[in-house]
Amino acid sequence: MYEFATIVFLGLAVCKVIDLVGSLGHLSRAATITVVVLLGVGLTWLLDYNVYAGWSQAFRSGWMGTVGTGLTIAGVAAIWHEVLDVLSAYARRSPDRADVMEPRAPRAA
Repeated sequence: MYEFATIVFLGLAVCKVIDLVGSLGHLSRAATITVVVLLGVGLTWLLDYNVYAGWSQAFRSGWMGTVGTGLTIAGVAAIWHEVLDVLSAYARRSPDRADVMEPRAPRAA
């Protein structure tokens, strides 16, 4: 269970780093996907983290588990991006409480 939570939160971290990079300058869709994959694989390589070893899955070589974990984190980051987009769209669509509670009074001319 801890492995799953680690993957989910590392995916969220990668998602928010990509949002930060995207706010600094525009990236094309292909460049964004490339940066997400490189960031996910680089993060797992830096941490030397293999989630599949925690799930008792064996690869032929040790580096394959690390790269597979990085690709998994990149995929989870894409899911987080879509989930956060849906939530932010819902937040923009819902009316503000102040507007509902205090309707606008007509202005004096």
